[in-house]
Amino acid sequence: MRTQLKALVLAAMMSPAAFAATTDSVFLLHGYNSNGNSSGQGDAWDCAATWAVQRSALRHFGHTGRVQTIGYYSDNKNCDRNLASTVYTKNFAGDPTGPRQGGPANFGVLTFDTSLTHVAYRFAWAVAREYRDSGRPVHVITDSLGGLVVRQAVAMSSMGNADFPTLAAMPIRTVHAYGSPFYGTPLGGYGGTIQAVQARVGSDFINTLNSANYTRVGSARWYSYTARFGFTDGDGFISYDSACWLRSIACMQYQNPGYSHGSYKDDQNFTQKKWGAYLYRLNPSVVGWRTSASIDDIGAAGVAASYVVAN
Repeated sequence: MRTQLKALVLAAMMSPAAFAATTDSVFLLHGYNSNGNSSGQGDAWDCAATWAVQRSALRHFGHTGRVQTIGYYSDNKNCDRNLASTVYTKNFAGDPTGPRQGGPANFGVLTFDTSLTHVAYRFAWAVAREYRDSGRPVHVITDSLGGLVVRQAVAMSSMGNADFPTLAAMPIRTVHAYGSPFYGTPLGGYGGTIQAVQARVGSDFINTLNSANYTRVGSARWYSYTARFGFTDGDGFISYDSACWLRSIACMQYQNPGYSHGSYKDDQNFTQKKWGAYLYRLNPSVVGWRTSASIDDIGAAGVAASYVVAN
């Protein structure tokens, strides 16, 4: 397994010309925003600006398929798809029978007080809509809280929840999670919003997501990314162990640069060569086991892009 991972990593760091361009779809899903309060000011995420570097990384590594930014706050702007649209509901029918999965009374408005399960429901149908329209599977690159959204969507579909599309109808090929709190964060609950409270260590949402029935992650290949920022064992907001809790293909911890939370996707270093730049952990493994990896140091945005093309 160690040899296989090292071979995969080394292959992914080769020149862009080494890859055949992929035409699979890519979804870029943001994280939490304390301005996601439906104020009508459009002051949550500017999806185009948030993911500009990641788009460049995908182009650099030869990706030619559809790349779409996905938003889940009504106060977002410049998103290719905003899940506040009621088209992203069961069978794309606008949910005529009423809100599902804890949806808000005003079904066309999503805020930081919309439960993550309902956001996952909307996200799952967005993936299904993309697959129906393009015929291509989807790769997901996500930041922070977005990782919980994707994991919940896949778990609910895996368990056959009737409100969600089947896994076959929403094929996700790879997931790349930047600093996602898969085991929660002690800083969750700040401000008291529903989404922040759900992300807290020990919350009902986190405990359920990590229970035996929820361990399924579908057929997607999952990659987790974390950092060692300053004197923290993590990126200053999400700990190493929380980001690496998921049984992914690999969890990569960047040492140099040590990203702060939210900055993984903004590293424009796609080609620089350094060695021994970050650690990785193979999963499944003994919790806390780490080893140095002699692999090229390019930014996390480039690593994720190269894996999308390689898979």
